[in-house]
Amino acid sequence: MTDVDWGWKLREAVDRIKTAYAHIGRSSGAPILAIVYPPEQEIAVLKEWHTLMASLAGSFDVRTVDVLDVTMRVVDEFGVDTIVSNFEDPMPGSDPQAELGRQWVDRTAAQIHELSAHPSGGPLPLVVVERTAALYPAATPRSVMQAVWDTEKASLDTVVVFLVPGTLIQPRVYSFVNRREEFMYRGDVL
Repeated sequence: MTDVDWGWKLREAVDRIKTAYAHIGRSSGAPILAIVYPPEQEIAVLKEWHTLMASLAGSFDVRTVDVLDVTMRVVDEFGVDTIVSNFEDPMPGSDPQAELGRQWVDRTAAQIHELSAHPSGGPLPLVVVERTAALYPAATPRSVMQAVWDTEKASLDTVVVFLVPGTLIQPRVYSFVNRREEFMYRGDVL
């Protein structure tokens, strides 16, 4: 992908948010928009994204979930030594990587849920989930999307934007951090 590709995706996403907020992801049942960009461009993508988000001020209440922050809090809570010990010598029948991933997914989904509350009046809420590479290899953006959908399916009316480092392979398939293919069957993807 070229710089033009990811820049276009960001501008297209902002245009959709401004003009079709209520229709994002509705054809697939979930108001989720994933923006897939080259992992090596993350710093530039986030910088441009934050600049574009500033243009939404007044019309939208942009609320950010930093997945790196969420995963670091979980690691701090359990302790690095405990996590490493469980990885090196897992208890019989346990899967430490899956268990850590579940913690990251649940905590990220809970924060999205908390931020998606829509107070009456005022600008429309927009939840943005960034630095999702922090989930790898224990979890993926799709697992977070699914957890949010499972929790909120009856009432999720806030658009949730996921910034996903990777490569778009097919219209609904991306390679997360260019290592794990995921089929996105809920929401829209750019």
